[in-house]
Amino acid sequence: MSHSFNYELAFSRNIGWVTEEEQSILKTKRVAIAGMGGVGGSHVLTLVRLGITKFHLSDFDEFACENTNRQAGANVDTYDQKKLDTMVSMAKAINPEIEIKLWPEGINPDNTDDFLEGVDCYVDSLDFFALEARKLIFKLCADKGIPATTAAPIGMGTAYLNFLPGKMTFEEYFKLNGYTENEQYLRFFLGLTPSALQQAYLVDPSRLDLANKKGPSTIVGCQLAAGVTAAQVAKIFLNRGDVLNVPHGLHFDAYTNQYKKTWRPGGNSNPIQKLAFKIGKKRLLDTPVVAPEPSIDESLTSAEKVLNIARWAPSGDNTQCWRFKLIDDLSFVIHANDTRESVVYDADGHSSHLAHGILLETIEIAASQLGFTVSIESDYSDETSLKFTVSLTQDDSVKADELAPYIKVRSVQRRAMGTQALSNPEKAQLEGTLPAGYSIQWFESKDDKMAIAKLNFRNAKTRLTMYEGYQVHKEIIDWNQRYSETKIPEQALGVDWLTARMMQSLFKSWDRVKFANTYLAGTVLPRIQLDFIPSLKSSAHFAITAESIPKTPEEFVAAGRAVQRFWLTSAKLNLGFQPEQTPVIFSRYIDNNLQFTEDRKVNANAAKGKALFESIMGQPDHVVFLGRLGRSKAPLSRSIRRPLKDLLIND
Repeated sequence: MSHSFNYELAFSRNIGWVTEEEQSILKTKRVAIAGMGGVGGSHVLTLVRLGITKFHLSDFDEFACENTNRQAGANVDTYDQKKLDTMVSMAKAINPEIEIKLWPEGINPDNTDDFLEGVDCYVDSLDFFALEARKLIFKLCADKGIPATTAAPIGMGTAYLNFLPGKMTFEEYFKLNGYTENEQYLRFFLGLTPSALQQAYLVDPSRLDLANKKGPSTIVGCQLAAGVTAAQVAKIFLNRGDVLNVPHGLHFDAYTNQYKKTWRPGGNSNPIQKLAFKIGKKRLLDTPVVAPEPSIDESLTSAEKVLNIARWAPSGDNTQCWRFKLIDDLSFVIHANDTRESVVYDADGHSSHLAHGILLETIEIAASQLGFTVSIESDYSDETSLKFTVSLTQDDSVKADELAPYIKVRSVQRRAMGTQALSNPEKAQLEGTLPAGYSIQWFESKDDKMAIAKLNFRNAKTRLTMYEGYQVHKEIIDWNQRYSETKIPEQALGVDWLTARMMQSLFKSWDRVKFANTYLAGTVLPRIQLDFIPSLKSSAHFAITAESIPKTPEEFVAAGRAVQRFWLTSAKLNLGFQPEQTPVIFSRYIDNNLQFTEDRKVNANAAKGKALFESIMGQPDHVVFLGRLGRSKAPLSRSIRRPLKDLLIND
């Protein structure tokens, strides 16, 4: 096999999509690419493989670890090396005959004219936030009659725009002049993606950090952008195919499976774009956005790193009923309170104790991810305020628990789910998570689901018609929110917009709730949406049961640890998870003669619910957790958590 380079042979597989004559034309063309980062490096390599042989390249930066997810030249061997040198080396390894001129200082007003000299096409690869350099270079391209193309990597897709000689220019389309720096970023973004196909799956908007000039990106978008750009360059050079010019553009999103041809006459002065700018300005620029804590912060101690992961453990209504006191770099104390004084669903504190067990299991899983074993000293002397002293020990033999990646992914899906039955291997995995002393009861048939739907429908009436429940509900919902650090955001409730508005209005006073319940059947619609339909629209209901009836805080903490492993495993299996704890809670209250309301009608309804619960479960007093699973995508709205600093107790 020959190891010598031959242009015709190297690019012979292009022939068929281009002719031999057209390949010869591509060989003569010169392309300028400013920026060797996210898309620039991919552009160079793609165009070299297309057969382009002449390049003007610029970049002043060096590769770093944070470039690894998307930049073609970034790897452990190139960290701290010049991006320009690395990409030139990679390009010449493909075609040693290419001709490259370099601008290692980057683009500036003094060298841009020289950078574009003799260029046949400009490919924009500047950093998103490099607007001044971008405006300058696009203006010079228009003045010199050089076609310019930009394909932006947006999420898991790409949106591209062409600026051809003699047609609408960059400034005429984007209209950036006269606006503040952040407003220009917003206008540039809106002009790039007028169809906003990526909007539906941006799971963490706070990662768009204009103040620090950072935003999320993926290799998917960068690679798609490189392919689209190469196609545009080929069409421009070969004078065939439909080459769109702004205000026309295209946006393809591989995640949403959508492709749209965009058209915004007047560019950003179009009424649709003006409205988008007004909305975007209010959401992104006028409203302060709290920057997220970094997932890995080397300034944190080992104890803080573990807690920063473990704080994502679930708790009833997102109460986060714990605080942490650091002792040293490898140990801390958990002050685990209960919510019995303020939450009717925690009248004996055991609902909180269950959450405390979930936290302890999460700490152990999080610690394994960082190579630590965990020892815990427990203090149950005051059951209203438990204390756990946690010590970490470095152990090279410790392997990361396979459930660790799902600690933050795990969430509550409150909407109707897919009903495809669980497979035997799935059930085996879930059952295998439980320690000795615990087992699973499955409820999968249509009759089972209907029975539990009726149970949940009745228990929902108990919840929604008692004053004690109202006191909780009015405090735990974060209205009009997609995420909430301390409550349940409205969009995660599982009700439609109209029902949410009705609930918000009613919750302004107990008198309104009583009136609606008495005369307007006020509980019916929420009970149907939140309880009855989701109970039917599921794959299976489950009950985690204990061999012996749990009675003490210690036993409920142990049960919580089992619950968390089951819950995280359901996340690993991509199953939606919905707790159904109120039947368990109300049944336990009645069994233990605990008064949770003074309303006789509510008590009577709760007693009927308990009888129904007993008819379904057989031994309901052994049940520590009741819930349902279903085929479901990750919810778009969810409760998040307080930052670690707010959970730490300071001297």
